[in-house]
Amino acid sequence: MTDVTNMTLSAFDVPITTVLPEILQAVQSVNQIILQAPTGAGKSTALPLALLQSGLIKGKILMLEPRRVATRNIAKFIAKQLQQPVGQQVGYRVRGDSQVSANTQLEVVTEGILTRMIQDDPELAGVDMIIFDEIHERHLPTDIGLALALEVQSSLRDDLIILAMSATLSALPLQDIMPNAQVVFSDGRSFPVDVEYVPMGAATDWLSHMAKVIAEWMNISNSHSRERGSLLAFLPGKGEINRLAAILAPKLADNILLCTLYGDLSPAEQDKAIQVAPVGWRKVVLATNVAESSLTIEGITMVVDSGYQRSASFNPKTGVSKLSLARISQSSAIQRSGRAGRLSAGKALRLWSQEEQGRLLQVTQPEIVLSELTSVALDCACWGAQKFSDLALLTPAPKVNEQLAWQLLQQLELVDKNRKLTMLGREAHHLGCHPRLAHMLLQAKVLSQINTTPHFALLACLLATIVEARGLPAKGADISGYLSMAIQGQMGQQAKVWQKKMSLQGDLKQALSGANDYDIAHLLGLAYPDRIAKARGKLGFLLSNGTGVTLDPQDPLCHAPWLVVADFQETQGRNAGRVYLACALDERLINDELAHLVTTQRVSGWDDIKGRFFAETQMQLGSIVLKSVTDNSISADDIRSALVALVRQKGLSILNMDDNVKQLQLRVIMASCLSEHLAWPDYSDEGLMDSIEKWLTPYLTDVRNLAQLAKLDCNKLLLNHLSWELQQALNDVAPTRWLMATGTYAPIRYQLPVDEHGQAYFEHQQARAFLSVRLQEALGMAQSPRLFNGKLTVTMELLSPAQRPLATTADLASFWQGPYTEVKKEMRGRYPKHLWPDDPVNTTATKFTKKKTPGL
Repeated sequence: MTDVTNMTLSAFDVPITTVLPEILQAVQSVNQIILQAPTGAGKSTALPLALLQSGLIKGKILMLEPRRVATRNIAKFIAKQLQQPVGQQVGYRVRGDSQVSANTQLEVVTEGILTRMIQDDPELAGVDMIIFDEIHERHLPTDIGLALALEVQSSLRDDLIILAMSATLSALPLQDIMPNAQVVFSDGRSFPVDVEYVPMGAATDWLSHMAKVIAEWMNISNSHSRERGSLLAFLPGKGEINRLAAILAPKLADNILLCTLYGDLSPAEQDKAIQVAPVGWRKVVLATNVAESSLTIEGITMVVDSGYQRSASFNPKTGVSKLSLARISQSSAIQRSGRAGRLSAGKALRLWSQEEQGRLLQVTQPEIVLSELTSVALDCACWGAQKFSDLALLTPAPKVNEQLAWQLLQQLELVDKNRKLTMLGREAHHLGCHPRLAHMLLQAKVLSQINTTPHFALLACLLATIVEARGLPAKGADISGYLSMAIQGQMGQQAKVWQKKMSLQGDLKQALSGANDYDIAHLLGLAYPDRIAKARGKLGFLLSNGTGVTLDPQDPLCHAPWLVVADFQETQGRNAGRVYLACALDERLINDELAHLVTTQRVSGWDDIKGRFFAETQMQLGSIVLKSVTDNSISADDIRSALVALVRQKGLSILNMDDNVKQLQLRVIMASCLSEHLAWPDYSDEGLMDSIEKWLTPYLTDVRNLAQLAKLDCNKLLLNHLSWELQQALNDVAPTRWLMATGTYAPIRYQLPVDEHGQAYFEHQQARAFLSVRLQEALGMAQSPRLFNGKLTVTMELLSPAQRPLATTADLASFWQGPYTEVKKEMRGRYPKHLWPDDPVNTTATKFTKKKTPGL
């Protein structure tokens, strides 16, 4: 065994060096290690360098970083310590750029690279160790990469070492999926940071407020040597950074450099922001959350935090992700302010109030619960998994999002009805782009060969380039208006990449000159079969997935009878999304090249206008009815189908979903997470909608109208849907009432947080059970009751004799020792006939006045 205790680790003066001997010993004895080390501990730099110097790892070490900026800079930094150019012993690999060689042992890669490496070579030949850095950020590719790596380790490579590194293990269930891992804790090095809250006025634009705060602080500190240093400002995105830079530039002193830092910048521009300011100069760095961790920006002693981030949230009802401005979490705020204390004592200004800080989410939500998951489903299918739960994921994906992902893959013919990967699906996965675009590119190549039209496949390359491009200038929604840009500059280079990947011959310029709306619509229809849209007058367009969309009223495409929509976004305050990229569609395509999308089926439903059920045979393109023939005979099966369809259309609210039902839902959701050894059904709203045929349809036999539907006892229906064993278990771990010492059954109410769509979700720290009871009946209780086999402490709502709230506590013992004294003083005078003892823990509970209480 290598002696690691005497290793020279003098290259870094960072806290991680104190636990390096423990980590290096662990590398020789276990194959799973979890390292908790705060930002600034040196885990991203000193640790991989020590692993290289130790000689313990003979094969390659892969280290995953969540961002391209950090990937390049960490590799360059470690290579510099070895006095080597990057690409020798230390290299990096990101999409479209790599510096590695046959001698590279430490390869720093972005997250998606690992997933592709594992899919291409499940045994990871030559790789002896994988390091997952900044895993607490909960990026989706990191979660998937870790799950795949753990499966490789358990089934093929028990000699593969996996090291998961996180700034915190709080709310991170790493040990649940790595129960045998050795856990190592390292202190961080953080100098004191003075945090100050500087909220803006109600009528103030936040960017202007931020510019004022930065300018004032930099100009004031410019004249105080003890305050000198550079400033890092956090903003949500590139657009806000550029707008703030324009406002700020004329306000700063001549010796202050203004730099920007975000993912789309060139490496040279990123280096300018990261490097220390020249002698006699200071810097203001305007950055997105790429600077939140991993990167060390030299000379920073001040942080100004907008408190915002650009957050994408997938809406399963529309099928698109909405990119919106959102508040950061408390953990992100702590990470950001900590950047001011990496090198010396610093100051952090938060542009919100301290009260608002307390209302922020404690931790950032994992991407897997917010993201569109089609690419993840394709990864699973390529791995041989038919559902996400086959993988050891840190957080389960929302079932409705997963279901939609599999449905789209089936529609694109990338998986079959059993979710098995097709040959086309394997080719699509190899392309490494979104499955929609992969399907378009592959089918275009086949059709161009059949029809001897090589320009058709080249046109697909141009369209893929446009769809993937970011920051397109506003030239209207018609995608054909951007084709000329797809053969120029950086976009032109990407189009050539697609041409090379697809092994296509020919001239892209000729494909541009031969492009026409018919072919463009055909190609987009291959990528977006669920977004073919039919005009519906003043209401805009109806997509084949059932979503309504509109265009700018001045856009020429407004007058098209049919569209194929490549890009649309939800619009706040509007019922319909706004189309940003589309093409007019010739209806002949629906009857010819896209005819496979049309289905014929018998449909029954409820006519709101006529107030009756109907049945008809329809030709449909998704949710768009192309033709219908009415059937005058309506069977009982038709009515049942119509009622289920009505509930799906209008939601569970048209049923008798009273408070008892809501409480039952919450109890089952909590039980599924806290008593997971039992197979609980999904009682979220989405889960109930998915399983509606199982719990509702059997009781629709005698229902003939909407009034009878509304009278169904859904609480009874959903209880009956649980097996006898589950009903008993639910009453044991999550009772609806608690027997007090007085014989009173006190009601218990359950509570969970809700997401932006109003749906309850489980988060242990925010899960609550409230027991409401008069204070006198809680006398003698030393502690609050505990539910779910001790995993959840009940919050006591202690009431006055008049049933009004006096106090709320989840720590009854502390309440009796402290706040109770003040309650007793105030209530003795108001309710003198009732018991307010000096020793509540050792007093017998009563539900009577003192006069009627035995022994008093």
